[in-house]
Amino acid sequence: MPDHLSRLAENASGRVKRGYYDRPIHVNRPHQSLVETIQKTSRTPIITEIKYASPSSGRIRGSESPVTIAKAMLEGGASGLSVLTDPDDFKGGLEILAEVASQTGAPVLMKDILVSPKQLEAGSSAGADAVVLISEIFSAGFAEVKLGRMIAEARRLGMEALVEANDSREFELIRKYEPDLYGINNRNLSTFQIELATTERVLSRIGPTDRPIVSESGIESPADIRRLRKAGADAFLVGSSIMRASNIKVKVRELVNS
Repeated sequence: MPDHLSRLAENASGRVKRGYYDRPIHVNRPHQSLVETIQKTSRTPIITEIKYASPSSGRIRGSESPVTIAKAMLEGGASGLSVLTDPDDFKGGLEILAEVASQTGAPVLMKDILVSPKQLEAGSSAGADAVVLISEIFSAGFAEVKLGRMIAEARRLGMEALVEANDSREFELIRKYEPDLYGINNRNLSTFQIELATTERVLSRIGPTDRPIVSESGIESPADIRRLRKAGADAFLVGSSIMRASNIKVKVRELVNS
């Protein structure tokens, strides 16, 4: 069985070595806290993801302007915007992050296969308010530094850290780092298989946390949101189902009002 995560991490390391993250893109904007936005909203907190393609699904949406997409998401009630910056496997880019950050006032989350502090510096410079760190990348030894160092570096740069796990063992491992947000990815990044039950299993086995828990991947409908909220998730990261929608604003509103 192919191990997709190791390939994604290898590609990310290649981008770092080629200098992709050394390109200076500077966006000056006030920091927006994703944690505070999630905690203060009176509606379902949805982090919407701008993702034009993925290695599991191929092309998801055409070359529509990321700012147009972001504004439609925010008009629908999104609490934050996740932006892919991996140009190889997700057709993302630092320039997309910078464009979205400079043209919107919402918290912006950098989504990439993060293996090096250089990537954090690039994301911060381009306007990211938060970053996603995949715990398995660090436990498997795919990163240049340890997870604790990456969390500390993100905070030094003024960004919040969302650290994600795919099972209860990984979740317990990341608790000692006290990240700003916990993520539970319903997609196994080694096999690309999706199970919404992943969030349910993990949350049934852990004790209470004092940080928001974000359920990620495979969320298609208000029924999925209700199911995951019942399991104990506080917020939801949704990408593909929104990017495939004919009307992004309506789709986001449907999820926000669930």
